[in-house]
Amino acid sequence: MEHAVPSEHLATAVEAHLSLARVTVDQSLRTSGGYSVLAEIAGMTAWLAMDRGEPAAARTRYNEAIRRAEQAGHPLLTAYMVASLGQFETESGNARVGLQHVAHAEALLDRSAPDAARAWLSSVRAVTAGKLQDQKATLAALKLADTLTDHPKGEPVWPWVFQFDRGKLASARAVALGRLGDIEGARSAFREADPHLTGPKPRALAVIDHARVLVAAGRVDEGCAALQAALRTGQRLGSRRIVNQVEMFIENLPPGSSEVRSLTRALKGEV
Repeated sequence: MEHAVPSEHLATAVEAHLSLARVTVDQSLRTSGGYSVLAEIAGMTAWLAMDRGEPAAARTRYNEAIRRAEQAGHPLLTAYMVASLGQFETESGNARVGLQHVAHAEALLDRSAPDAARAWLSSVRAVTAGKLQDQKATLAALKLADTLTDHPKGEPVWPWVFQFDRGKLASARAVALGRLGDIEGARSAFREADPHLTGPKPRALAVIDHARVLVAAGRVDEGCAALQAALRTGQRLGSRRIVNQVEMFIENLPPGSSEVRSLTRALKGEV
Protein backbone atom coordinates (compact mmCIF):
# COMPACT_ATOMS: atom_id res chain seq x y z
CA MET A 1 0.00 0.00 0.00
CA GLU A 2 2.81 2.43 0.83
CA HIS A 3 3.89 2.44 -2.83
CA ALA A 4 0.56 3.73 -4.12
CA VAL A 5 -1.24 5.42 -1.21
CA PRO A 6 -0.40 8.89 0.17
CA SER A 7 1.75 8.49 3.28
CA GLU A 8 -0.34 11.03 5.18
CA HIS A 9 -3.31 8.66 4.88
CA LEU A 10 -1.33 5.73 6.25
CA ALA A 11 0.87 7.38 8.87
CA THR A 12 -1.75 7.93 11.58
CA ALA A 13 -3.02 4.36 11.35
CA VAL A 14 0.47 2.84 11.31
CA GLU A 15 1.68 4.96 14.26
CA ALA A 16 -1.42 3.91 16.22
CA HIS A 17 -0.74 0.28 15.28
CA LEU A 18 2.86 0.66 16.52
CA SER A 19 1.72 2.22 19.80
CA LEU A 20 -0.76 -0.59 20.44
CA ALA A 21 1.78 -3.25 19.51
CA ARG A 22 4.36 -1.77 21.89
CA VAL A 23 1.97 -2.00 24.82
CA THR A 24 0.85 -5.50 23.89
CA VAL A 25 4.35 -6.89 23.41
CA ASP A 26 6.06 -5.13 26.32
CA GLN A 27 3.32 -6.12 28.75
CA SER A 28 2.30 -9.60 27.70
CA LEU A 29 4.06 -10.87 24.55
CA ARG A 30 7.79 -10.65 25.16
CA THR A 31 8.58 -13.33 22.61
CA SER A 32 10.66 -13.51 19.48
CA GLY A 33 7.50 -13.30 17.40
CA GLY A 34 6.19 -10.31 19.31
CA TYR A 35 9.42 -8.34 18.99
CA SER A 36 9.68 -9.29 15.32
CA VAL A 37 6.24 -7.82 14.64
CA LEU A 38 7.27 -4.63 16.45
CA ALA A 39 10.39 -4.38 14.33
CA GLU A 40 8.40 -4.64 11.11
CA ILE A 41 5.86 -2.04 12.19
CA ALA A 42 8.62 0.36 13.28
CA GLY A 43 10.32 -0.16 9.93
CA MET A 44 7.09 0.70 8.17
CA THR A 45 6.69 3.92 10.17
CA ALA A 46 10.29 4.80 9.26
CA TRP A 47 9.57 4.38 5.55
CA LEU A 48 6.46 6.56 5.83
CA ALA A 49 8.38 9.26 7.73
CA MET A 50 11.04 9.26 5.02
CA ASP A 51 8.34 9.59 2.36
CA ARG A 52 6.82 12.53 4.24
CA GLY A 53 10.20 14.27 4.34
CA GLU A 54 10.77 13.82 8.08
CA PRO A 55 14.34 12.48 8.36
CA ALA A 56 14.69 12.77 12.15
CA ALA A 57 11.54 10.71 12.69
CA ALA A 58 12.64 8.19 10.06
CA ARG A 59 16.04 7.72 11.70
CA THR A 60 14.41 7.27 15.13
CA ARG A 61 12.01 4.64 13.83
CA TYR A 62 14.69 2.73 11.92
CA ASN A 63 16.79 2.54 15.07
CA GLU A 64 13.75 1.32 16.98
CA ALA A 65 13.18 -1.33 14.32
CA ILE A 66 16.79 -2.50 14.70
CA ARG A 67 16.52 -2.64 18.49
CA ARG A 68 13.31 -4.66 18.34
CA ALA A 69 14.80 -7.06 15.79
CA GLU A 70 17.75 -7.58 18.12
CA GLN A 71 15.34 -8.28 20.99
CA ALA A 72 13.68 -10.86 18.75
CA GLY A 73 17.00 -12.63 18.31
CA HIS A 74 16.44 -12.65 14.54
CA PRO A 75 19.71 -11.84 12.72
CA LEU A 76 18.09 -11.89 9.28
CA LEU A 77 15.47 -9.36 10.33
CA THR A 78 18.11 -7.24 12.05
CA ALA A 79 20.21 -7.27 8.88
CA TYR A 80 17.21 -6.13 6.86
CA MET A 81 16.52 -3.20 9.18
CA VAL A 82 20.19 -2.19 9.46
CA ALA A 83 20.53 -2.19 5.67
CA SER A 84 17.30 -0.21 5.34
CA LEU A 85 18.77 2.42 7.67
CA GLY A 86 21.86 2.37 5.44
CA GLN A 87 19.72 3.06 2.38
CA PHE A 88 18.06 5.94 4.18
CA GLU A 89 21.39 7.46 5.23
CA THR A 90 22.76 7.21 1.69
CA GLU A 91 19.71 8.90 0.22
CA SER A 92 19.96 11.58 2.92
CA GLY A 93 23.48 12.46 1.75
CA ASN A 94 25.41 10.37 4.29
CA ALA A 95 26.72 7.66 1.99
CA ARG A 96 29.75 6.80 4.14
CA VAL A 97 27.49 6.22 7.13
CA GLY A 98 25.19 4.25 4.86
CA LEU A 99 28.08 2.04 3.77
CA GLN A 100 28.95 1.31 7.40
CA HIS A 101 25.40 0.11 7.99
CA VAL A 102 25.51 -2.06 4.87
CA ALA A 103 28.75 -3.67 6.07
CA HIS A 104 27.17 -4.30 9.47
CA ALA A 105 24.12 -5.89 7.83
CA GLU A 106 26.33 -8.16 5.71
CA ALA A 107 28.22 -9.28 8.82
CA LEU A 108 24.94 -10.31 10.45
CA LEU A 109 24.14 -12.88 7.75
CA ASP A 110 25.19 -16.47 8.33
CA ARG A 111 25.33 -19.38 5.92
CA SER A 112 21.60 -20.05 6.30
CA ALA A 113 20.69 -16.67 4.76
CA PRO A 114 18.95 -17.05 1.39
CA ASP A 115 20.61 -15.73 -1.75
CA ALA A 116 17.75 -13.23 -2.11
CA ALA A 117 19.00 -11.50 1.04
CA ARG A 118 22.61 -11.46 -0.12
CA ALA A 119 21.68 -10.26 -3.60
CA TRP A 120 19.59 -7.40 -2.22
CA LEU A 121 22.37 -6.38 0.17
CA SER A 122 24.89 -6.45 -2.67
CA SER A 123 22.63 -4.21 -4.74
CA VAL A 124 22.36 -1.77 -1.81
CA ARG A 125 26.16 -1.79 -1.50
CA ALA A 126 26.49 -1.11 -5.24
CA VAL A 127 24.18 1.91 -5.13
CA THR A 128 25.95 3.26 -2.03
CA ALA A 129 29.42 2.74 -3.50
CA GLY A 130 28.23 4.43 -6.69
CA LYS A 131 27.20 7.43 -4.63
CA LEU A 132 30.78 7.52 -3.29
CA GLN A 133 32.19 7.26 -6.84
CA ASP A 134 33.94 3.99 -5.96
CA GLN A 135 33.88 2.26 -9.32
CA LYS A 136 35.71 -0.89 -8.26
CA ALA A 137 33.43 -1.54 -5.28
CA THR A 138 30.31 -0.72 -7.30
CA LEU A 139 31.11 -3.12 -10.11
CA ALA A 140 32.16 -5.88 -7.70
CA ALA A 141 28.88 -5.57 -5.78
CA LEU A 142 26.85 -5.62 -8.99
CA LYS A 143 28.71 -8.70 -10.19
CA LEU A 144 27.97 -10.54 -6.93
CA ALA A 145 24.31 -9.54 -7.03
CA ASP A 146 24.12 -10.74 -10.63
CA THR A 147 25.63 -14.12 -9.74
CA LEU A 148 23.28 -14.60 -6.79
CA THR A 149 20.27 -13.60 -8.87
CA ASP A 150 21.03 -15.94 -11.76
CA HIS A 151 21.08 -19.16 -9.72
CA PRO A 152 19.66 -18.41 -6.27
CA LYS A 153 20.04 -21.00 -3.54
CA GLY A 154 17.37 -21.34 -0.90
CA GLU A 155 13.83 -20.07 -0.97
CA PRO A 156 13.18 -16.50 0.19
CA VAL A 157 12.26 -16.43 3.87
CA TRP A 158 10.77 -13.70 6.00
CA PRO A 159 11.57 -10.81 5.99
CA TRP A 160 12.86 -11.53 2.47
CA VAL A 161 9.58 -12.92 1.22
CA PHE A 162 10.29 -11.84 -2.35
CA GLN A 163 12.66 -13.06 -5.02
CA PHE A 164 15.40 -10.62 -5.90
CA ASP A 165 14.82 -10.89 -9.63
CA ARG A 166 16.38 -9.49 -12.79
CA GLY A 167 14.07 -6.46 -12.74
CA LYS A 168 15.15 -5.42 -9.24
CA LEU A 169 18.79 -5.97 -10.16
CA ALA A 170 18.41 -3.89 -13.33
CA SER A 171 16.93 -1.04 -11.31
CA ALA A 172 19.84 -1.09 -8.86
CA ARG A 173 22.36 -1.34 -11.69
CA ALA A 174 20.81 1.65 -13.44
CA VAL A 175 21.08 3.84 -10.36
CA ALA A 176 24.60 2.68 -9.48
CA LEU A 177 25.99 3.09 -13.00
CA GLY A 178 24.25 6.43 -13.38
CA ARG A 179 26.01 7.70 -10.26
CA LEU A 180 29.33 6.50 -11.70
CA GLY A 181 28.67 8.43 -14.90
CA ASP A 182 28.28 5.33 -17.08
CA ILE A 183 25.54 6.85 -19.22
CA GLU A 184 25.08 4.04 -21.73
CA GLY A 185 25.21 1.33 -19.07
CA ALA A 186 22.65 3.15 -16.96
CA ARG A 187 20.29 3.77 -19.89
CA SER A 188 20.44 0.11 -20.89
CA ALA A 189 19.67 -0.96 -17.32
CA PHE A 190 16.76 1.48 -17.09
CA ARG A 191 15.23 0.00 -20.23
CA GLU A 192 15.48 -3.46 -18.68
CA ALA A 193 14.04 -2.32 -15.36
CA ASP A 194 11.17 -0.24 -16.75
CA PRO A 195 8.56 -3.03 -17.20
CA HIS A 196 9.10 -4.12 -13.59
CA LEU A 197 8.51 -0.70 -12.00
CA THR A 198 4.82 -1.06 -11.28
CA GLY A 199 4.37 0.90 -8.03
CA PRO A 200 3.79 4.64 -8.62
CA LYS A 201 6.26 5.85 -5.99
CA PRO A 202 9.12 3.45 -6.88
CA ARG A 203 8.58 4.28 -10.55
CA ALA A 204 8.73 8.03 -9.86
CA LEU A 205 11.98 7.65 -7.90
CA ALA A 206 13.48 5.55 -10.69
CA VAL A 207 12.37 8.14 -13.26
CA ILE A 208 14.23 10.84 -11.33
CA ASP A 209 17.43 8.77 -11.45
CA HIS A 210 16.82 8.17 -15.16
CA ALA A 211 16.34 11.90 -15.68
CA ARG A 212 19.79 12.51 -14.17
CA VAL A 213 21.29 10.15 -16.74
CA LEU A 214 19.41 11.82 -19.60
CA VAL A 215 20.57 15.29 -18.55
CA ALA A 216 24.15 14.06 -18.19
CA ALA A 217 23.88 12.73 -21.75
CA GLY A 218 22.85 16.20 -22.97
CA ARG A 219 19.18 15.32 -23.40
CA VAL A 220 17.99 18.03 -21.03
CA ASP A 221 14.52 18.45 -22.52
CA GLU A 222 13.83 14.70 -22.32
CA GLY A 223 15.16 14.53 -18.78
CA CYS A 224 13.00 17.44 -17.66
CA ALA A 225 9.93 15.89 -19.25
CA ALA A 226 10.60 12.75 -17.22
CA LEU A 227 10.96 14.92 -14.10
CA GLN A 228 7.58 16.49 -14.77
CA ALA A 229 5.99 13.04 -14.73
CA ALA A 230 7.74 12.10 -11.49
CA LEU A 231 6.73 15.40 -9.90
CA ARG A 232 3.08 14.85 -10.77
CA THR A 233 3.22 11.48 -9.04
CA GLY A 234 4.88 12.98 -5.97
CA GLN A 235 2.30 15.74 -5.73
CA ARG A 236 -0.65 13.43 -6.34
CA LEU A 237 0.49 10.97 -3.67
CA GLY A 238 1.78 13.59 -1.24
CA SER A 239 5.33 12.19 -1.32
CA ARG A 240 7.64 14.88 0.03
CA ARG A 241 10.51 12.52 -0.68
CA ILE A 242 9.82 12.64 -4.42
CA VAL A 243 9.14 16.39 -4.47
CA ASN A 244 12.35 17.08 -2.53
CA GLN A 245 14.38 15.09 -5.03
CA VAL A 246 12.87 17.07 -7.91
CA GLU A 247 13.70 20.33 -6.12
CA MET A 248 17.33 19.24 -5.61
CA PHE A 249 17.51 18.17 -9.23
CA ILE A 250 16.34 21.58 -10.41
CA GLU A 251 19.10 23.27 -8.42
CA ASN A 252 21.66 21.55 -10.67
CA LEU A 253 20.04 22.59 -13.95
CA PRO A 254 21.11 25.68 -15.92
CA PRO A 255 19.40 28.62 -14.17
CA GLY A 256 16.89 30.58 -16.21
CA SER A 257 16.37 27.87 -18.80
CA SER A 258 12.88 27.18 -20.11
CA GLU A 259 13.01 23.71 -18.56
CA VAL A 260 13.78 25.15 -15.12
CA ARG A 261 11.02 27.72 -15.44
CA SER A 262 8.52 25.04 -16.42
CA LEU A 263 9.51 22.75 -13.54
CA THR A 264 9.45 25.64 -11.07
CA ARG A 265 5.90 26.52 -12.15
CA ALA A 266 4.93 22.88 -11.74
CA LEU A 267 6.40 22.82 -8.22
CA LYS A 268 4.25 25.83 -7.36
CA GLY A 269 1.19 24.13 -8.83
CA GLU A 270 0.89 26.68 -11.64
CA VAL A 271 0.70 24.11 -14.44
